[in-house]
Order: sequence, then C-alpha cells, then structure tokens
Amino acid sequence: MRVLNLDVYTAMKLQQLNYLIAIADNNLSITSAAAKIHTSQPGISKQLRLLEDELQTKIFERNGKLLTGLTKTGEEVLNRARKVLQEVENIKRLTTDTIVSPSGRFSIATTQTQAQYVLPQVFLNFHKQYPNLKIDLQQGSTEQIVELLKKQQVDFAIASGNEDLGPDIVKIPCYQWDRLILFPHEHELGDLVKITLEDVTKYPLVGYHVGEKERSSFVSTCENNGLEPNIIFTARDADVIKTYVRRGFGVGIIASMAFDQKADRDLISYSTKDILPRCTTWLAFNKNLFLAKHMKDFIELFAPHISEDDYKQQLFSEYLTSMELIPDTQADLQPTLPMHEMWHI
Repeated sequence: MRVLNLDVYTAMKLQQLNYLIAIADNNLSITSAAAKIHTSQPGISKQLRLLEDELQTKIFERNGKLLTGLTKTGEEVLNRARKVLQEVENIKRLTTDTIVSPSGRFSIATTQTQAQYVLPQVFLNFHKQYPNLKIDLQQGSTEQIVELLKKQQVDFAIASGNEDLGPDIVKIPCYQWDRLILFPHEHELGDLVKITLEDVTKYPLVGYHVGEKERSSFVSTCENNGLEPNIIFTARDADVIKTYVRRGFGVGIIASMAFDQKADRDLISYSTKDILPRCTTWLAFNKNLFLAKHMKDFIELFAPHISEDDYKQQLFSEYLTSMELIPDTQADLQPTLPMHEMWHI
C-alpha cells in the first residue's frame, strides 16, 4: 500500500470522508448517497475525484461512470475513514460529557423481542435521567443489527446468538433466556406429560426468521440429534408467530419473555430448558467508540450486574491474550449470567 505523507492527510477533508462512507453505504450509488446526506450528486462526484487525486490512488472500481466495487486500497481507506469520523464524534462527546443534561442522539439497534419485551422499562428509566437526549431505536434481524453497528450507524447493538462480531467489536454477554414451545389447548402435544425435541419436530413449526449469515441454534440442535425440523413459517415478531399458531399453522417457538400469561392464555407454553440450549442476549459497541457517561448509565440500567470493570476487561482481553499476559482459557471465561425471569430492572 502507498505510504502517504502528512501533507496529503492535511489536505483531506472530513466532508470527503463523509461522502466516501455515504457512497459505500448506499450500494455504491452516488445518486442515493447524495439523497441520503442531502447534497448534490455533482458535488459528491467532484469531492470523490479530489480525494482520489490527493491519495494518488483509485478508491473505487469503475465500469465507465458506474462504480462497481472498492479497490483493495479503497477498502482500507473506507475502514480508516469510519474510524476517523468516529474519533471526531468521540471528541464531541468528550467535550460534552460533563454537561448535566446533554442533548443529541443516542442510537440503538435491536430485535423486536428486545424492543418490545425487555427495553421499555429500561428506556423509561433512562429518559428520566436524560430527558434531552433523543433515543433512536432501530429494529431488525441480528444480521442487520450487526451490519449497522459495523458501519457505525448506531452506538449500541442488542441481540442474541453466538455470532463472532469480529475484532473491532466489544461484545458483552448480559443475560440468558429459554425458548417456549406454543400450541393451542386442543393440540396433541398437550396430552404429553414430558415433551421431547423429537415430539416437537413431528409437527409443522412457526418460529423466528434467521438471516442468511446466521445459524439457528434450534436447527443445529435438531441436526445434532438426527432430526429434521419442518419450519413452514418464520417472522421477526413474536406476536406474529403467536397469531399464526392460533390460526393452526403449526407449533410455535418464541422467546420466553414474549409470552404473557394473561394475554396468551388461549395458548399452552412449554419450556425448552431441558431440550434446547439457552440463549444469551448481548450488548455490543465498536472498540473505538468513546463511552460517554449516558452510555455507561444505559449499560448499568440494562444489565445492572455488569460493572464498568467487566466491560473494560472484555475490551482489553483480546489485547492481553495476544500479548500472552493472560491465557486464552481465562480470556474466554464469562461471568455467571442471570436468567431473564430473575433479572429485575
């Protein structure tokens, strides 16, 4: 890779880096990027040319005027541009962190289950502490949430699963939960004293949507036991799953916190704690994010059993392991996590 001198770095503008990221995040469409950040297409094109001239390299592959991909150098420039702009945001947060009631935007990406059944009370308590902060809650699949986090479009991500988020992401395990099997009162499963995984897979199933890059622990467990589940309907919303179970589509599988004893009394719920592995909900953020006071306070509200020392240790464990200051086995140790039902917020 070409070594750049200080004069080149000085010549680059933050605006140019913003434009570069906007193009990359909008399917390499300059038109879409311009619309997203409310500027003109010719303006972005001009600044992109100036940036490539200053760097003396091509950032994008082209087919005529059409951008078709990032060059190898371009990928590195994009990654570093994201870090530069994150540091600019960190400086702003650093200078406002002592303000008693800061304003601005606090963004979190999460799943429907967390947004509807776990976070409302957390956000209510958080809003009382920070009434001038605008909370931006974005929902999606785990795959979509992780993508938003890696592009630094959100501050925090909250989801479940065993995904490896990469070396640039701090992932804090927060609590565990079991899944529930749901079926109407008249269903044949209701006649069984103890339900096994084999019993469940005899029927059509309705469960959560899993992204292309995700791996369902339910499906993996079935396969490990020589079973082939017949999943006929998936959705991201637990209430949608319950609706289709009521309509007779099949046996439902949802998160335990999404079941309401009163509202869902027309359905029978059966815990999977003895037949499926427990799920872990985690909170994640970029390593180069400056954790402002309101962010630390949010973590305390969301997972009061996780101390600041805990996530600092998580932040530095990879570095310490690489330096052989702590063994790999110690770096992988997780604190005992509470179950959601026992977890008071």
